[in-house]
Amino acid sequence: MFPDDVSRRIQSLFRPSPVLLIGSGFSCGFGLPGMGELAKHLLDEMKASAISDDARTLWHQHRDEIERDFENGLNQIPIGASARAELTEEIRRLLSGVICDRTVVAEEDIRALPEPHKAAPARLLQRVFDGIPQNSECAPVITTNYDTLLELFCDLARLPIDTGFEGHRYRFFRKEVIYRTHFRPEAVPGKKAVQVEYRRMPNVRIMKPHGSITWHSTTGGPVEILDNRKASSRAIVIPGPTKYEDALITRLFDSVRTEMNTALRTATGLMCIGFGFNDAHLQGVITERLGNKMPLLVLTRSFTPKIRSLIAEFPHVLAIARDGDGGECHVDGQVYKSDLPIWELDCFLKTFLE
Repeated sequence: MFPDDVSRRIQSLFRPSPVLLIGSGFSCGFGLPGMGELAKHLLDEMKASAISDDARTLWHQHRDEIERDFENGLNQIPIGASARAELTEEIRRLLSGVICDRTVVAEEDIRALPEPHKAAPARLLQRVFDGIPQNSECAPVITTNYDTLLELFCDLARLPIDTGFEGHRYRFFRKEVIYRTHFRPEAVPGKKAVQVEYRRMPNVRIMKPHGSITWHSTTGGPVEILDNRKASSRAIVIPGPTKYEDALITRLFDSVRTEMNTALRTATGLMCIGFGFNDAHLQGVITERLGNKMPLLVLTRSFTPKIRSLIAEFPHVLAIARDGDGGECHVDGQVYKSDLPIWELDCFLKTFLE
């Protein structure tokens, strides 16, 4: 079992609250497709896709590479290739379609739980929100996932959210300052009468550097439309040829990336759930902060090669993964075993924080 120092280090990470970084492993636990399943879906659906002959020729030139390695295969599509824009838009449509459908099913299953507000992600978000320092304006949550499960869990926990958009049904992203500081009036006793002061009203600030199935591309710019399953151009960054191009050129993605990097650079600690550290968008700032001994907790089903490299380079990283029916924890060059499945979020919370 773990020494007391490990438990103390985990508990200290939450005083004050860490930045959360949520990867695809989190959503896969609720039935969303991972990279392998997305690749299979794309390969199957592209057979009947109504794309032009040029786009189909381009697809077949790289199909075998995509089947062997989904993202690397997509990266082989040359930027200057004829019909590239058409092909990447079709890939975006097919991927967002299956994620939309599976998100609907996952959210229905979550809402059908006996006490959905007590589900592990809702409890984690509540704890992080409650631990926001008094002078802070938000609890930063970064996710590379397109789905809306985090937004649902925030709603179930009755937590205020800011996604960078404002409106009711047809929501526009804020162009000048994408996230806002919110205030609430509060009555305080004065010398002669009660006075009203405006106090900061913190929220959960959800940052999606790869976009969301609720984001749509329109001629007037990107908008967020909630619960809209109609097929349209979703503002998501697909794996492969447009991944970095979209995120660096499109103003929305650039704004989110800037806010995300600011959150990481000022974080007192970072907790990663289901994130394999395979995304160059996020690696630079995280590696820089780890070099300055920023606390990092990794919770994952299994260690990717990148996570193992991270553990070797930065021994202070505390990483927990599955080990048979139990779990194992790597920290400071030591490996500790547990009979409990502490890599699962529910067990982790009950073991160390609740």
